[in-house]
Formats: sequence, C-alpha cells, structure tokens
Amino acid sequence: MGGISAFLTNLPHFTNMFMSFFEKFPIKLTFPVENMVSLVAYRPPRTGRHLQRYDQRGFRLVVGCIPYRYKKTNNTNLNEETIEVLVISAQNGKGMLFPKGGWEYNESMEDAAIRETLEEAGVIGNIELKLGKWSYESKRRSILHEGHMFPMLVKQELNFWPEKSIRTRKWVTISKAKEECPHLWMREALEELVSRQQPRAKEEEVHRTTSK
Repeated sequence: MGGISAFLTNLPHFTNMFMSFFEKFPIKLTFPVENMVSLVAYRPPRTGRHLQRYDQRGFRLVVGCIPYRYKKTNNTNLNEETIEVLVISAQNGKGMLFPKGGWEYNESMEDAAIRETLEEAGVIGNIELKLGKWSYESKRRSILHEGHMFPMLVKQELNFWPEKSIRTRKWVTISKAKEECPHLWMREALEELVSRQQPRAKEEEVHRTTSK
C-alpha cells in the first residue's frame, strides 16, 4: 500500500517524465499521453482504516485540498470572480464539498492531501501552504475530527480516477461553492483561500506598474 501511495504522490513527476520522453523521441500513439497516465492512476478506492492517524484527544485526522484555477478573463485583478474551485458530490448526495480523507501513518500530511484529491476529484496540481486546521464532528458517524486543508492550483484533470463512478465534480465560482458546501469549516477554509489572493493581486499590480 505504501508503494502505491508513493507512486500516486509522485504522479506529476512521472507525467512530466512521459511528456519529456515523447517530445525527444516522437512516436505515433493512438491515444493521448494524458489518457495513458490517467489509466495508470485508475484503481479502486482504499478500504479499511488500520493506518488511520488519530491525535491524543482521539480526534480522527483528515486532510484535503481546495482545488482551484484562474478563469480566462481580461480582468487583471485577482478576486473572487477570477477564481474557480472544484467541488465534488458528497457520498450521501447532500451538497458539494472539497476532497478530503484520512491521513495515514505511512505518508506526510501533504502527500495525504494530494492522494485524497486525486482519488476523489481526479486532479493533479501544485499544493500550497496549509490554509489552517479545524475541529468538527461528523454528522454521519458522530466522530470528532481535526481537518487540515491545503490549496491546490490545478494543472491537470484526469479522465479516469478511483472514485469517478461514485462522485461527480464541477468547477464553480467562489460564491456558488459557499452556497453548496454544507460544512462551515470548509467554507472558512475557502474564505482563507480567497483572502490570500489579495496580497498576490497587489504584488502583481506592483510588478506591472514597475515594469512599464
């Protein structure tokens, strides 16, 4: 299991390796390289929680990502309207949420977040500094959790992923995500992501001004 986790964690590097190889040695393929990588990534979801981490309080530790991208627009200012986030359907069919799952002993927190995002949402990207941590209670099982969320700037969407058959995914605006996400702690993580865009927007504005 650890070997599979390590492979999935390094999947973006393998993708780049495949791309570089076929650029140097052109071979006529009957399907896109991206689909080949997607097929390699496809596998049944994990079952069992024997590797699940808990803290000293007995809280189950879960990690996840808010996958996001910038919309193609003529607006040079970064704000809520220029950002889209990827949400997935909940297993119980009630609302949309961000990919997350258990943090296991044989992986780092960042690796777990990348793995869960690939398994549930089928996307790969650049993970950024953690948005924060939140304590909450699972309504379905009445279990206390501590959730850690990261932003992920999406670079690739896979055609096949482990939970494709049980979840849907869609890109939505920030305001739409706030409406559809039923979990307060996830909405707070989203607010933190949005707040980080303001300094980035100011930096880009300063760069454009000084480069003229």
